[in-house]
Amino acid sequence: MGESQNARLRVGVVGLGRLWESRHKPSLLRLKDRFRVTAVYDQVHRRARTEAANLNCVACEGLTSLVARPDVDVVYLLCPQWFGLHPAGLACDAKKPVYCGLPLAASPEELEQLARRVDESGVAFMPEFARRCYPATLRLKELLATSLGEPRLILGQSRLLGFDRYAVPGPTTQLAPAPLLVDPGSYLLDWCCFLMGALPESVIGTKAQVIPAAEARGSDPDFVSLLAAFPGGASAQVSFARYDRGRWGEASRFLPASGFQVFAERGAAWLELPERIQWSDASGTHEERLPMEPTVGDALNEQFYRLVHGEPSPAPTIRDAVRVAGLVREIERSLSEGRVIGLAEPSR
Repeated sequence: MGESQNARLRVGVVGLGRLWESRHKPSLLRLKDRFRVTAVYDQVHRRARTEAANLNCVACEGLTSLVARPDVDVVYLLCPQWFGLHPAGLACDAKKPVYCGLPLAASPEELEQLARRVDESGVAFMPEFARRCYPATLRLKELLATSLGEPRLILGQSRLLGFDRYAVPGPTTQLAPAPLLVDPGSYLLDWCCFLMGALPESVIGTKAQVIPAAEARGSDPDFVSLLAAFPGGASAQVSFARYDRGRWGEASRFLPASGFQVFAERGAAWLELPERIQWSDASGTHEERLPMEPTVGDALNEQFYRLVHGEPSPAPTIRDAVRVAGLVREIERSLSEGRVIGLAEPSR
């Protein structure tokens, strides 16, 4: 990899948006001993030129030209634009690792094709499952491994006041809205599997259309709930809904806080992601509001750096993304057929 063999990875960024501005740009600049942005591309070329001037790098006019540059070692695919997953395929052809911040569960078939290309090329591919790196999640994992014991039940709800943009905390506006089951659903599914340390044995989903479809933006449900049964009798029940500020005004402020209860063998915890956790065990009740240092972006980029260099890394892989996309597909099947789907069942 040239310069990056002994020091920094030279980064080509594809898609400039909120995820870039809020998470990865600040992180990559902080981690300048490990990363250097050398090229950017965006479907709005003027935006790319402006960012390139700020970063003292090159604004590319095409995806192929960015991926082919000799001073680009890795490709960061961060914003859904006209090209979809096409840059990831180009990177595989060029044998360049990919960091992917796009929601991958929307098209399981396309993702399977990409996974085969990744396997054939042998390149590192890291999907962004940011909730794994939230401070409250990491603290909970420590507690489950020590005082609380194995998790047995996860109960949670997530509310969107607009659209959740790829696991960024809090209400946001997403320019390319995705179905709730894809975003945040697929990320919450991955989070539950991560905590349980296993894949579910069966799933069932329910949905509701609170605002009539004729008045809503599209026909997707605005409330979805899923129940996943894990080996040994453990389970997770998670609900997520989109609230319409225009219709309900400030009513959402008076609803119970979004969060997740995790019941384990020897205690229980309550999480308000990303940084707050309260738990009870034999020693009493405890509460922590954890520092966001290192930032979520720093943790993710550190995982990717280690993955690219072949070092031990907890980074998820494209096969994790494929498994989550498969779960989403089975929950969609459950919603359609109105029944529990055993994951050993053949898809129809």
